[in-house]
Amino acid sequence: HKEWRKLFKKKRRKAVRQKTAQERDRQNAEKEKQKLSCPEYQLYLAEKGRQEQIAAEREELERALRHAVWLEEERKAQAKFEKVRQEEEAKEREAREKREKIRKEYEERETKLKQAKEERFQQQEHARRMLHERFIKLQEFAATGADDYLSELQSIQHTRADAEDCKFFLKTGACRHGYRCGGNHPTPGVSQVILIPNFFSHPALEQAVHAEYGHDARLEFDEDDLKNSYNEFFRDIIQEFEMFGTVRHIFVCRNSVAHLRGSVYIEYESMRNAAAAYLRMNGRFYAKKQLHVEFRNTLTWPTAVCGK
Repeated sequence: HKEWRKLFKKKRRKAVRQKTAQERDRQNAEKEKQKLSCPEYQLYLAEKGRQEQIAAEREELERALRHAVWLEEERKAQAKFEKVRQEEEAKEREAREKREKIRKEYEERETKLKQAKEERFQQQEHARRMLHERFIKLQEFAATGADDYLSELQSIQHTRADAEDCKFFLKTGACRHGYRCGGNHPTPGVSQVILIPNFFSHPALEQAVHAEYGHDARLEFDEDDLKNSYNEFFRDIIQEFEMFGTVRHIFVCRNSVAHLRGSVYIEYESMRNAAAAYLRMNGRFYAKKQLHVEFRNTLTWPTAVCGK
């Protein structure tokens, strides 16, 4: 019975609620009907609808504007990105081209250096072979006096064949500029005159600072000291060089300039004697100095001597 009463009360409360709700809905419908029948409310609804439409159109316009702004910003961003990408590609391409250019230049330089090295090696080998052959022929000429190789040995060697002959070299057989001279230095393969540069040395001839006498080295020695030293030097070398044949002239430079100071010119009566002296004396040591012997054309001694 209690359960039945409980269920009955529940149904009754539900029916009351439904009835109350229906009554409320009926009243709201009547009120709405009265509002709709009112001209002022109809004007209000019309104005509200128009305002809502205006708001919707404004919202749509704002949305379209925002979308257009977004598209413009996106376009600008894409353009900026594309510009940056092109610049990076241009820089990368430029760097790649620069690296390629450097690589090619390096390879070309290495190739040229390799070719120059090979050419220089071949030239050195050729010069070494020619010098060896010339040395053999010079030995045969000095030993036998045969004229088979004389014309070949007498051939003139030029330092700059396309340049004008150096006047100083033609006059004295020496030049202050050496191989750097812009003129040509014609040198015979064999002749009657041999030159030994800086053979005779004496403090009176030196311009450099002497280890013992300093800047006053030339003041410490008079003309007699120089003459006595030269006489000893002459007596020492004349016996050596007369072993190869008759010596016609011996000239020793007393100039203080480096390319002439103490240079000794020895002229033999025959080329054979000069060749023998060249073969024997070239490379020998004298007074702790290694001698470098060279052939020279016959000089006009009065013209070569400066007189000072």
